[in-house]
Amino acid sequence: MAFVCLDVRSTCIFFICIIFGCTLSSNTEIKVNPPQNFEIVDPGYLGYLHMQWQPPLALDNYEECTVEYVLKYRSVDSQRWNTIITKNLHYKDGFDLNKGVEAKVHTLLSSQCTNGSEVQSSWSEATYWKPEQGSVESKIQDMNCVYHNWQYLVCSWKPGIGEHIETNYNLFFWYEGLDHALQCVDYIKAHGKNTGCRMPYLESSDYKDFFICVNGSSKSKPIRSSYFIFQLQNIVKPLPPNTLSLAVKNSFEVNLKWNTPEGPIPARCFIYEIMFTEDNSSCMTTTVENEINIPQTSNGSQQLCFSVRSKVNIYCSDDGIWSEWSNEQCWKGDRWKKTLIFFVMPFVFVFVFVIVMMCLLFYKQKALLKMELLSKNFWNYCRKSRRYNHNYSNKANLRIKWY
Repeated sequence: MAFVCLDVRSTCIFFICIIFGCTLSSNTEIKVNPPQNFEIVDPGYLGYLHMQWQPPLALDNYEECTVEYVLKYRSVDSQRWNTIITKNLHYKDGFDLNKGVEAKVHTLLSSQCTNGSEVQSSWSEATYWKPEQGSVESKIQDMNCVYHNWQYLVCSWKPGIGEHIETNYNLFFWYEGLDHALQCVDYIKAHGKNTGCRMPYLESSDYKDFFICVNGSSKSKPIRSSYFIFQLQNIVKPLPPNTLSLAVKNSFEVNLKWNTPEGPIPARCFIYEIMFTEDNSSCMTTTVENEINIPQTSNGSQQLCFSVRSKVNIYCSDDGIWSEWSNEQCWKGDRWKKTLIFFVMPFVFVFVFVIVMMCLLFYKQKALLKMELLSKNFWNYCRKSRRYNHNYSNKANLRIKWY
């Protein structure tokens, strides 16, 4: 009986070993080679690099399989790898050429034709470094770019440390849609040197990587180039709002309104910051509307003022630059008293003075008319009296002659 049990156990173990052994052996037999000729190519787009490779050898055995490639890449000093899974033999992305680039790729076979588990090859690796020339101190300093009102780009910089008087700098830019990198045509100058560049409207440049290179030329020594990548919608500085109005709705609330800043930026893309001053106290608040009601802290406020600035909001960009503050709009609580003192009272005084003078003139005119009427009546009386006396005298004479 013991021999039978042992035989059954041995048989079970034998079959288990056969099953797992076959599976392990089938898995270890499936292999795939890494991609060939992996390289990082710089086409001259100031940081927009091409990573490309060729299919691995001996793929004929996997014609029915889906072959994919796992690509990982990063800047040399970065801790995070960007990972892409693609069926293509190339991939493009932007890099900061001030630093080196490293990438690796391997082949991936899907589980449909590999006994239920993915099979991947070893890595093919490549690196890229932009040839450096000149010292770090020769690079430009304090590069600053602002996309004014989403219409024109202005970049400015300072010369490198200890640069010779003959050193000058040039700016080149590129974004997807241009055939090649372009040089600035409108430089900002200081003491005969290029210290900035104005770039007019850049067609179809929004929501794309915008690559800039500023290099230099000097007869005395080489100048190191500087590379930058921007998203233009993230460096927009709009105009400040205009046509501000302030109205006291009641004893507890103030209504503030302003117009959307002029320019091509849609109204939905703005966020506003309001600085509100009530007498000697101030507060700040933000809104995406161009109207807001703010509570008063006191119904006896003598002066209410506010100003507004604008920025592109998170619905249209990742970041932005605040505009300048608008002109301040104020409301003064005693303005009607001042108006009464400086306008209404003089007007009332003049009006009363005119009325009095008219009354005096009318009274004088009436007195003159009365005097004239009395004088006229007196003279009429005198004429009548003279006629009567004259007639009486004539009658007396006639009587005397008759006797």
